[in-house]
Amino acid sequence: MKTLKIDDHIEFHPKAFVRKRLIETDHLNFNMYCIEPGQKNPLHRHPITEEVLFFVEGEGECIVDREITKVTPRTAVWVPKDAPHEILNTGTTRMIVVLVQAPTPCEHVYVEPVDVAQLTRV
Repeated sequence: MKTLKIDDHIEFHPKAFVRKRLIETDHLNFNMYCIEPGQKNPLHRHPITEEVLFFVEGEGECIVDREITKVTPRTAVWVPKDAPHEILNTGTTRMIVVLVQAPTPCEHVYVEPVDVAQLTRV
């Protein structure tokens, strides 16, 4: 069994969000993102991988496909495979997100905002 304490892995950087891979198996990744106010995890998609994002701390917005929704602590968001998605810390405090990606490997394909076109607020 592998156990870990999320608090032991928290790390922020003033220039860009920090991605930490906490657990990696043949079938899934368990990651943590540390996002300062004003930072984001840029718009991208995973051709064969689904994700569940769990917002532990902070407030912001999450784009999935063509929908944008406000996220607060204890919010979970499902990202279907190949759906463009982005996390933005629009709040005034630091954001911590833990997430599971499966199956692996999890390929990142960056997406231009014009490819998403009109966004709908949920």
